[in-house]
Amino acid sequence: MRKVQAVTFDLAGTLLHPKPSVGAVYARCAKELGVECDPLRLERDFPLAFRTADRTKPVKEFWHDVVVRCFGPTLPPSRRQAVFEACWSAFGRPEAWRLSTGARQALAAVRFLGLKTAVLSNADGRMRAVMDGHGLTPFFDDVFLSDETGKAKPDPAAFSGAAKSLGVPISTLVHVGDSTKEDAEAARDSGATGMLLGGAAPERCLSAATLRDVPLAVRAILTQGRSSGKFSRTVANLLAELSGLPKDRSRSSDRPIKTIDEAVREAVSKLRLDRPVPETAIVAHWAELLPSRLARRCAPLKVLEGGKLTVQCENAVVRSEAKFHERAMLAKIRALPGCAEVRSIAFISA
Repeated sequence: MRKVQAVTFDLAGTLLHPKPSVGAVYARCAKELGVECDPLRLERDFPLAFRTADRTKPVKEFWHDVVVRCFGPTLPPSRRQAVFEACWSAFGRPEAWRLSTGARQALAAVRFLGLKTAVLSNADGRMRAVMDGHGLTPFFDDVFLSDETGKAKPDPAAFSGAAKSLGVPISTLVHVGDSTKEDAEAARDSGATGMLLGGAAPERCLSAATLRDVPLAVRAILTQGRSSGKFSRTVANLLAELSGLPKDRSRSSDRPIKTIDEAVREAVSKLRLDRPVPETAIVAHWAELLPSRLARRCAPLKVLEGGKLTVQCENAVVRSEAKFHERAMLAKIRALPGCAEVRSIAFISA
C-alpha cells in the first residue's frame, strides 16, 4: 500500500479563480485609466499572451510582458506602465479572486485525516494576501510559491523541495492541480502522486472531478489498502473511475457492486462532508481562539469521539502555554456553529 503523509494544492485554477475573469479585471483597470477595451477579447487573448511571455524574466517583468501582449495595439505606449501597475495590484487583492466551491471543506477533510497540507504554486508573493483574505492560510502547514522558492513546476525540484520542507518522503506526497503537465505529470515524474482536477488523468495519475472528490480518493489510498498492496473492489472501482479507467467486473459476487455515486455518497457520509463539522468552524476561527503568537504555532487536528479536540503544538513549551488558555479557548469553541459537542481539549506536541 502506498502511504500518504502530505497533500499539496495548486492555487490558480484549483483553489482560486479570477473573479469574474481575467479579461473583465484587465478591462476594468484599463477603463479607470481612460483606455476602453473589450473584456471578452482580453479574455480570449490572455492564454496566448501567458504562454508566449518570457518566463525567464523576473516575475513582475514577466507579468508586464503578459499584460502588454494581452492588450496588444489597443493599449497606447504612454499608458502601458500605468495599466500594468493597475492590473498587477488588482490581482494581489482578494476581491479579484473567487474561492472554488467546496475548497474549505475539502482542505479540512484532508487535514483532519492527519495529513500535512501545503500550497505548491507557480504564483508570487501577492497570493499570500489573497489567501489570507479568503481564509485559506490556516488550512496549510506551509506555502511554496515559485517566486519565493526559485523552483517552478514542472521542475521536479519544486516537488522534492516541498516534500523536504514538510519532512515527508516524496513518495508519500500527493499533489492536486488543474494542469496536466505542471501538476499531474510533473508530480508523477518527481516520484509523488499527481491528481488532476477536472480532467482525465494521465497515465499513473489520479483525477478528481471536483475538490470534494479529493479527500475521498486520498482516504481510499490511505485507509483502504491491504498489506498486499491491493484495494477492495469497491475502492478499486472508485479510484478507477477517478482515473478514467474501466471498472473491474471480472469477478462475480453475491453482493451487489456499488456504483460510483453510491461509493462517493458513502465516503462523503463517513467523512461528514455532507453536513457541518466542528473542525471546519474551528479552523476558520482559529486565529480568534488563541493569542496570535500561539495560534501560529499550534493547529487543530480532529474532534474525537466523546467531544475531545486534539491540538498539535510545535513543542512542549508551546503546549504548556496553550494549555494555560484551555478554559477560555473551550468556551469560545463551544460558541461556534456546530461545536457544542466539543467538551475538552487535548494538547499534544509535534
